[in-house]
Amino acid sequence: MQALQPALPANAMRDVDWPKVPGRTYLLSIGKAATQMVAAILDRLPENVEGLIVTRQGYVEPGFAPDNLKIVEASHPVPDSVGAEAAQSALQAADALGKDDLLLVLMSGGASALLPAPAEGISLAGKQAVTRALLRSGAPIGEMNMVRKHLSAIKGGRLAARAWPAATHMIAISDIPGDDIAMIGSGPTVADSSTCADTLAIAAKYDIVLPPAIRSQLRSGALETPKADDPKMQRVTADLCARPADMCAAAVEAVQAMGYEAVMLGDALEGDALELGRDHAAQALAIKASGRKAALISGGEATVMISNRDGRGGRCTAYLLACALALNGEPDICGFAADSDGIDGSEDNAGGFLWPGIVELMGGVGEARHLLEQDNSYLAFEKAGALLMTGPSGTNVNDLRVILVG
Repeated sequence: MQALQPALPANAMRDVDWPKVPGRTYLLSIGKAATQMVAAILDRLPENVEGLIVTRQGYVEPGFAPDNLKIVEASHPVPDSVGAEAAQSALQAADALGKDDLLLVLMSGGASALLPAPAEGISLAGKQAVTRALLRSGAPIGEMNMVRKHLSAIKGGRLAARAWPAATHMIAISDIPGDDIAMIGSGPTVADSSTCADTLAIAAKYDIVLPPAIRSQLRSGALETPKADDPKMQRVTADLCARPADMCAAAVEAVQAMGYEAVMLGDALEGDALELGRDHAAQALAIKASGRKAALISGGEATVMISNRDGRGGRCTAYLLACALALNGEPDICGFAADSDGIDGSEDNAGGFLWPGIVELMGGVGEARHLLEQDNSYLAFEKAGALLMTGPSGTNVNDLRVILVG
């Protein structure tokens, strides 16, 4: 919990500011931290503010019901019709703004799925099918969001273009490795540098079959996004208020206070979760052999290529299970991995714990390997009583992995 403190909206948004306009301010808050971000600045908003809050089902803080702000709970990670209706409401509100008005957008992880608005000629079912294929492919979040931008009427700067000539300002919590602000929530208010050709290349890279209508529009360039030189993108500003690096820095302070040497592996690690787990196990074993008492700390967002559509697991438990198998019960090494939003993939856990002997509690090495191969890492940690259950945390700055040696 100490590591999350800098990334919680109540702390991260204490000093944020936004342009003041003579006209109306319309507030749009999207993502897994949507209600908490609004709560953090509610007492500083104009009295006549109106707006829309869109968050994941079950993520609304109890008793939170601000005046003039509608709250919608939509599906994640696959978009649904509830989110699609909310997206149309947001676009209509943007259309109604004038040159003296402000569209104030609060953005946090999960927004890409929570506010779907298929581009003209694309059905919600078609977009859902592409989203599912991307989730199974193991594609990193940056490539996923490039595709999402080009299939959307709201992402990739299109929301800001619809709000023009009004000013647009975004305040974002980053869940993107490297903190590319144009990728957070697929950048609905930020000019996009990717192209239709990039989207086709990503689909080909991961063998994703695009519906004919989508492929045709990408090839023709009909789904191109607004670029930085677009006149409608000249009244757009954006700021970050929390990053994965903030969480990792707080984790470093916490382990040092416990007497560990902090070994920071990076706050933006990507790549295959299983390979990452095996690599961190090897580093932990090397540190132990050297006689050091140290903590391996890392952030970022690993990926999992799913072969079993009925499997239950997320990238954090997959990472931990691969790490546990590689450690082979080595004494004096333990740790955890968790998604900072409180949900690992689409399950109900944030992540899991690791300690010597955990594989035996899963049924032994053979059973643990089988569960991993079947994309059932959740079930492995459930059998061992090693799931980390937190519920929604109120923020989203990627995953935190800590391996303690000694």
